[in-house]
Amino acid sequence: QSTSSVIRSNSPTTTSQIMARKKRRGIIEKRRRDRINNSLSELRRLVPTAFEKQGSAKLEKAEILQMTVDHLKMLQATGGKGYFDAHALAMDFMSIGFRECLTEVARYLSSVEGLDSSDPLRVRLVSHLSTCASQREAAAMTSSL
Repeated sequence: QSTSSVIRSNSPTTTSQIMARKKRRGIIEKRRRDRINNSLSELRRLVPTAFEKQGSAKLEKAEILQMTVDHLKMLQATGGKGYFDAHALAMDFMSIGFRECLTEVARYLSSVEGLDSSDPLRVRLVSHLSTCASQREAAAMTSSL
């Protein structure tokens, strides 16, 4: 009863204490929500299916969590192998980079050097780089098996 009479008295100290407590709770709650949202953003970045869908539409928090659970189950079922096989991932990036370089060389030869697509030097160079890219990819496939 003494507590309720103190609150009812609306004294400046009790009112300011209550307001300060509410403000602290709001700050604590905001920090908690920020931590949750940061963790969900990190999961969205780490889980391949969520990362793939990232640009197409905004994912709900529940969807991100479900994709994370599904991904962890898949990793557990495959013994930890799967999307995060570091060697295979590195080889994929190398292959993509090599192909991009090949495209850039072909673009450079035609736009800067003025060599058309039938020029013998351009044909030999692009053919050679394409063969190298295919051989690298084949070697990467056999080494990963």
